[in-house]
Order: sequence, then C-alpha cells, then structure tokens
Amino acid sequence: MSENTSQKQEKRIKAIGFDVGHTLIKYNNPLNWQGLYRAGLEHAAAAANITLSEDMISAATDVLLKYNTRVNYREWETTSDYIFNEILKKWGLHTDLYTLKTGFYSFFKADAEPYPETIDTMEKLKQNGIKIGILTDVAYGMDNEFSLEDIAVLADFIDVSITSVDVGYRKPNSAGYLKLLDSLKVTPYEMLFIGDEEKDIIGAKKLGIVSALINRSKETKDFGQDYTLDSLSGIFSILDL
Repeated sequence: MSENTSQKQEKRIKAIGFDVGHTLIKYNNPLNWQGLYRAGLEHAAAAANITLSEDMISAATDVLLKYNTRVNYREWETTSDYIFNEILKKWGLHTDLYTLKTGFYSFFKADAEPYPETIDTMEKLKQNGIKIGILTDVAYGMDNEFSLEDIAVLADFIDVSITSVDVGYRKPNSAGYLKLLDSLKVTPYEMLFIGDEEKDIIGAKKLGIVSALINRSKETKDFGQDYTLDSLSGIFSILDL
C-alpha cells in the first residue's frame, strides 16, 4: 500500500464506500462488452425464442454502442427498458422484455465471483463498527435485480447499496456520492471510497472524500488518490486495525 497524503485519515473514517466490479467482484469479461455483443444477443434471443438475422444483430449492435460508456462517455444514466425497447423497435418485434434482458445480462454475469479477500475484509470491517456502502455504475441501464445479484453473497455486510440507475447519474458525477454519504450519515472526511478506475477517484475527490485506488496490476496508476492498494486487506493499514 502507498499513501499520497500526510494526514492521518484513519483517525476519522467511520464508513467505507466500495465500487463493485473489479473492486469487490471479479469478472472474466472485459470492461468494454463490444466484442461480445453478438454472443450476448444470441444468448438473449435464445431465451426469448427469437431467431436472429444478421441485420437484427447489426441493428441491435448500433443501439448498444450508443449506450456503451466505454465508447460514448456520459454521466447521465439510462434504463434497461429504454435500451431494449429501442432494440425491439429496430427489430419490429413485440416480445417479453424481461426475458430478453435477463438472457442478455446473464451471459455477461455468468462467471462473477468475489475476490478471495473480499468476504474476510468486509466481515472484519463490520466487526470493527465500520459502515459499508456500495456505489456502482451499471452496464446498459442494468436493473438492480441483476446488478446487485453479484453482491448477494455480501448482503449481510452491506448497509447501503446504490447504483447509477438509482440516482440517474454515473461516476464521477457527485449525485451518487452525495446519496451514499447521506444514507450512511457521514461527512466526506469520515468516508473512504475504494474503486479501481479513475472516475472512482475523481468523484470522491470532488467532495473531499478520502480515496483509495485498488490496483491489482503491476501498472503504475496515479489519479490523485490518497491511497493505493494491491489488495482489499490493505484497508486495515489505512484504518490502523
């Protein structure tokens, strides 16, 4: 763990906010799903009993690309119903929206699992009276029913779970962080926020929230974070636990 601040933040921290993907939960899929659209759409179509043509795949790909934040940056959030209704309109079909969405999202979430140290870390935090919150951006307006399924195994440790769909904005917009602070009833200086991307750090720093970047690679990453961790277990050095 490295530290970029001389202040003793650990004396004030009462709550920790976590990003989810690649912070608490490991995914085998890339951050940008573009290369997997065809497979995901085929999985969704099979679930909804739809036979796809090449034109249908092309039309759906155009819609998905429009809402792909790795390609087209945005801070406002959309909903899965909006995206998949747009796809169905392109296809000229009326079918069960829920089945189609479930088929698509389940393809990308099949291999999700917590990092080896996640559960032990959260258990120890709760034992020491630290509040735990989640603030996560979801892919393609994914409903909470699907996005929060990945952290169901952690539910007993989490006090508050907030997604970009809940607030209508994505990180680094301040809306989600403010809602998280309010829900956990702490000030910015009493919360440590941990994520794996630049936007996690930028959003926290905007509000004076103590920030930590989880970096499990050997690549140097400096986004102005207060701390850098190579494992979640490094939290305890920050908190002096």
